[in-house]
Amino acid sequence: MHRLFHLILALVSLSLLGCAQSIVTPHGEHQGRLFTGTIIHEDMTWSGDIEIEGVFVVGRGATLTIQPGTTVRFRKIDNNNDKIGDSEIRVSGRIIAEGTKEAPITFKSAEKNPAPKDWSYVLIFASAQKNSLKYCHFRDAFTGLQVHFSTASVSDSIFTHNNEGLRFGRAKFTISHNTVENNNLGIRFTRMEGPVEITGNTITQNRIGVFLVPSSQNIVDFFEPGRTGKPWNEGHLEIKGNNIFANSDYNLNLGVKQKWDLAIEGNWWGTADSQMIQGTIFDKTQDDELGKAIYQPVLQMPVQKAGPR
Repeated sequence: MHRLFHLILALVSLSLLGCAQSIVTPHGEHQGRLFTGTIIHEDMTWSGDIEIEGVFVVGRGATLTIQPGTTVRFRKIDNNNDKIGDSEIRVSGRIIAEGTKEAPITFKSAEKNPAPKDWSYVLIFASAQKNSLKYCHFRDAFTGLQVHFSTASVSDSIFTHNNEGLRFGRAKFTISHNTVENNNLGIRFTRMEGPVEITGNTITQNRIGVFLVPSSQNIVDFFEPGRTGKPWNEGHLEIKGNNIFANSDYNLNLGVKQKWDLAIEGNWWGTADSQMIQGTIFDKTQDDELGKAIYQPVLQMPVQKAGPR
């Protein structure tokens, strides 16, 4: 609850960036630099080794570009004593973090003995532009990447050793060809409207692979904040063509009092045996207050090209 409160507070604060009196870093490329409590309002490019202490904010109208091979380390500070590191990147402008297979971009703890929750997250919130992350490694975070009220894609990336790999709410979001493993929660989400596409991923060795938490408003066609009558996003959540298997508690958990059914056909669950698959899914079968996971038809063999390409 403490982390949820601080996330809500952080999201509200983003709406006030135009009035914020903080560090405004000049336009240009920065290699090997420490940023503390920074807001940028102009474009910036990172390369080499970067360290973050506190909150780094990409303000509206600004683009943060991270070059292949860059390592971003987050110093652990915990001002509110909730046992979660406070350092993070918040994006209300745009982030382009496109590594390569040979030179990925890494987001990780700066601690000598890193652990999950050493830093908060890369948070994309109310961004008016398309954000792109490719060939990135996220580790040691509360959540590697969160996306809310924004358009983004993440592909060919690795999420490991985090409390949560990814989290999203209302978004236009593509999650493709990633490996999500050895986290507490692999992918966590609260909404089922879209368009959100989760495809070609390997989700394994987490405590819970895919976790749908409850929401009283997580079905389709919500209107944009200005109440113009035009839906901000239209479409549905699609989870198809993934390998979701060998997660220790459940491959899929529909949460608590989550009454919506979830369509999740066309995935590999480590087996084609429906009884064995059902044993790895927590839904209406175990709790009458939950919706049903509609997982059939299932794939008969693993997706051969799942994970980073």
